Amino acid sequence: MTVPVAGRGPQVAGVAGLFLALSTITIMLRCYCRAFVVKSFGLDDWSALVAWVFFVFFCTFCITGVHHGTGQHSSLLPQEEIPVGLKWWWACEPVYVLSNMALKFSIGVMLLRISVSKTHKIIIWTTVTILEVYSLAYFLLFVMQCLPSSYFWTRYTGGTGNCIDPTITVDATYAYSAISCAADWTLGLLPISLVWNLQMNPRTKLSVAAILALGAIASTATIVRIPYVKDLSNQEDFLYATTDVAIWSTCETGIGIAASSIATLRPLFRTFLSRSRLLGGSSSLGASNPWPPSGNPGYVRSRSKSEAEEFGLRSDIGKNRGVTTLVETGSDMERGERKGVKRSISGRSGSVGPLTSTQHGWSDSQSKLTEVSSEDVQSWGPGIRKTTVSTQNVR
Repeated sequence: MTVPVAGRGPQVAGVAGLFLALSTITIMLRCYCRAFVVKSFGLDDWSALVAWVFFVFFCTFCITGVHHGTGQHSSLLPQEEIPVGLKWWWACEPVYVLSNMALKFSIGVMLLRISVSKTHKIIIWTTVTILEVYSLAYFLLFVMQCLPSSYFWTRYTGGTGNCIDPTITVDATYAYSAISCAADWTLGLLPISLVWNLQMNPRTKLSVAAILALGAIASTATIVRIPYVKDLSNQEDFLYATTDVAIWSTCETGIGIAASSIATLRPLFRTFLSRSRLLGGSSSLGASNPWPPSGNPGYVRSRSKSEAEEFGLRSDIGKNRGVTTLVETGSDMERGERKGVKRSISGRSGSVGPLTSTQHGWSDSQSKLTEVSSEDVQSWGPGIRKTTVSTQNVR
């Protein structure tokens, strides 16, 4: 049996439907971009996909609960429908926590991929670990707040069991909200520091940092929800009193999944623009494709060509190693005059541009140049000097 959707039920269903659609579109675009454009579907993408699956269950349970009384006053509901509505409300909470656990883990892994500094990695690991541990504790608290768990909804129909004091659940939810907000802002502001030393102009750095920090937007919904957490202790009119908690919990997770997915879509947008003939692009990217090749599990790549900046994601930042070959050309070489210099740099990750002693802040290196004897130079033929570069990475 279902009851007519009334009261604030349509609001709950509408928000759930909106963010279910938004998260589905963005996660599908993310999967396509990472699997087929960048060709590097990583752990963070799998975690985001798991978060979306749990969110689908959350929205499904939420919408089903609306048809059984969520958002309506208990006094206006048939008595037999109240336990059904409470059961669906209870089912939402565990999958909500699991979805957010997977989502925050995904964001943490994504940031770890572009982290070079040990300090940044420690901050990320500490933040994610604290959040995940408390989220697990909160999950267990909610699931076992009533023993048996079914007593959460059968107590209104003569069931037997016992539940903990509702204020404990309220206090735990306050703590969960505070920790979640702190984690969101920490992981949201960290990208500003992470991209500071990348080979990008200031405008591009700002845009990339803003894209990576989109996940912090989810904390806005968490903050807005805090004043309504106290309504979790309202046992007399629970389904109506907790309407705002349900709405803002849906917004929190939905925004988080969508924002973290959008942060990975820049390669897709640039590929689309490159292939668009209407925008003057080429129908085939060919060798100019700036994104990592198949099999590269990483995330960040930055290079400059004709003052254009390109940004992807890869894993070998801070691991630049290379050999420089100096070739001198010109007919006056025999008289010891240098007419021109051509430099080529090759390394494990391909062409990386001119080599400097600091690699633009990514890693420090010490180079030693050793010229071979004049006899060896003569054996190379006129116009060529052989120079050996020994490069040692300094961590």
